[in-house]
Amino acid sequence: MSNSQRLSSEQRARLERLGERGVLSREQVEAVLDELDRERGAAWGSRTAVWEVLGYIGGALVLGGAVLLVGMYWEDLAVSARVGLLVAATLALMGAGLVMAGGPRALHAFGDAEPSARSRIVSALIALASCTAALAVGSGVDVLESLAASATGLLVALFGYVVVGGLPVLLVAVGFSVGVVAAAVAEWFDSSSPAHTTGLVALGAVWSALAVLGVVRHRRPVLGAGVLIALAGAQYAVGLGPSWVGYGLTLVIGLLCFGGYLVERAVVLLALGVLAVTVAVPEAVWDWTGGALGGPVVVLLVGVVFLAASALGLRLRRRAPAPEQR
Repeated sequence: MSNSQRLSSEQRARLERLGERGVLSREQVEAVLDELDRERGAAWGSRTAVWEVLGYIGGALVLGGAVLLVGMYWEDLAVSARVGLLVAATLALMGAGLVMAGGPRALHAFGDAEPSARSRIVSALIALASCTAALAVGSGVDVLESLAASATGLLVALFGYVVVGGLPVLLVAVGFSVGVVAAAVAEWFDSSSPAHTTGLVALGAVWSALAVLGVVRHRRPVLGAGVLIALAGAQYAVGLGPSWVGYGLTLVIGLLCFGGYLVERAVVLLALGVLAVTVAVPEAVWDWTGGALGGPVVVLLVGVVFLAASALGLRLRRRAPAPEQR
């Protein structure tokens, strides 16, 4: 169906008569029809955006209301009542997402379709549902509460991403994966164990690999999240000692980001590489000098790192072709 066919028959008839009388040329008639239809499409798009925002607000209120209700009456509510409220909130969010998607059959087309207002809101509702599901499990079990809650949220979010896709539910899955690693390490290892660093760096490497290999559609956000998780793990080692492990690992991650930027041309890699080197260099200098250098010198070093990275980035930008939009 052409653009002009979406206009009313009365509008078309009036414009056609102007063309027949020679007041407007045929090209002018077509131009007017296209312009009128464009305005109608913009108005419809703005109305769609309003409904999309209302869906986000409604989902957030369902999650916030459930959490607030359980939190305010935590001591008064039985375990079954807490779990029941959170399960009801989860089902409400899932049901709303299913209705907005157009039914179970429509969900299958979401994963491969281009992002739209409908797919975004459905993804956001499933992301919120994974949070309430995690809270429900965490409230109902007596052992390994944090691990069980995080694992539940991760499974629901991953299921939602496989079925629906969408960045919101994927980022929630990344967050819950961090919760799973942190809870598992805290449960089975001492706080001074290197398992915290190992687990987070390994998790960051897994998400980064999934992004690089194209397993997930939203490659660059997930790549950035993976690098940030790895950097958090590296920095955790700084406080455990020996500190050189932490800042050395941070520096290695930063250099890998710079190397990846040469291949991927993703600005997020350049930015995170700068962040890693900016953090690692002052930590190394402070460690090597025993803290003899004052704060201003450390700030100066940070500035030099920024300037060097900026010069490198601009030089590479001038030599490289325009980055491919993914």
